[in-house]
Amino acid sequence: MTAFSLPALTLATSCPRDADVVVFGVAESSGTPVLVGVPDELDQRTAKQFGQPLLAVARGLGADAKPGSTTVLPGADGSRLIAVGLGEADVTPEQVRRAAGNGVRAAAGLNAERPLRVAICLDAVEPEVVKGAAEGALLGAYSFVKVSGREPKEAIASVTVVSSSGKPEARRAIETARTVAAAVCLARDWVNTPANVLYPETFADAARAAVKGTKIEVEVLDEKALERGGYGGLLAVGGGSSHGPRLVRFDYAPRGAKAHLALVGKGITFDTGGLNLKTSDGMYTMKSDMAGAAAVLAATRTIAQLGLKVRVTSYAAMAENMPSGTAYRPSD
Repeated sequence: MTAFSLPALTLATSCPRDADVVVFGVAESSGTPVLVGVPDELDQRTAKQFGQPLLAVARGLGADAKPGSTTVLPGADGSRLIAVGLGEADVTPEQVRRAAGNGVRAAAGLNAERPLRVAICLDAVEPEVVKGAAEGALLGAYSFVKVSGREPKEAIASVTVVSSSGKPEARRAIETARTVAAAVCLARDWVNTPANVLYPETFADAARAAVKGTKIEVEVLDEKALERGGYGGLLAVGGGSSHGPRLVRFDYAPRGAKAHLALVGKGITFDTGGLNLKTSDGMYTMKSDMAGAAAVLAATRTIAQLGLKVRVTSYAAMAENMPSGTAYRPSD
């Protein structure tokens, strides 16, 4: 099972000159488009090259403040600029997060000959905005590494979040974003993996491996343990498959925790409907019927890695629901 690797992530107080792509914002202030996060030097270079300010160039090529919009512009020295819509000028961390993701996805879509170095210039000053920019950018770089013998092509080599704040809080925000994004990408990888590769046994093994080195206690119950424990429902759902069910329990119990959170995730690695067989259209996406378990397990790892003072006990019920002579019947 091949996992997606996050691009390198750094924080800088100025836009790096060697960036292949610079992502900047377009917002709306009193009905007028304004640039967000554009370094003066970049604006000056654009004016020198094209004979007009960056805002005029961007507007001329269709850039606007509409959230979700992206416009690719030519930059100096063969680089690319990507304008992303931010909506109203008083932007929130979530708007920045989404815009950064849109910008990096647009950069990945350029199909460059080599992995790109991307700078995120979205006027990130406050730690929550820095975190949003970093997290969005890393998630925007995600692509599923398909199960094949070919080496995956890396689109984004690195992400630099530009922030005028050199405070320790900003650097901590970067590290938090990296941890959260890694967990989200892990969950995405599990959801995207075909069911002939990710089934209860391999899912449980992957879950255990994902938290190696953390302070999470892991327990995995196989078929025999499930029978002894009286887990009839899970055994019934997985009874028609050649791949036996599993129950995975994560327990994170930090010293000083004052709250106890319980999470439960559905981990049906493929749901045919059993003897009540689904139609082909209804069955096609059923490899993702384990997304709840993926989210719960990845979230628990994130909480542990961030060292949050809350106890978390998570359960992921894993089974493959298949039709066969051993499948449970509607009247059982």
